[in-house]
Amino acid sequence: MNRHVLEISTHVFRVLQRLAPLYISCSDEKAGSTQRIVVDDDVYSEIIDRAIAKRKTIDEVFLEIGRRGCTALRRSRCIKRWRR
Repeated sequence: MNRHVLEISTHVFRVLQRLAPLYISCSDEKAGSTQRIVVDDDVYSEIIDRAIAKRKTIDEVFLEIGRRGCTALRRSRCIKRWRR
């Protein structure tokens, strides 16, 4: 499977590190206003297709996905905590 490098804003990078660490490979944060992340080919295609279809930036698409994934992730963690 191929991998692609995407350049995103530092703000979105920080949000993704916190909310969706499973979907992307993040390196350490570098100085500057943009950061680079590595994504698999299928994730890259999905991001680019959504950005074009919805006329949004890559940052906006990642934030949208991060919010949805985070909600489901939090729910599953909460359920596991209460079951203990």
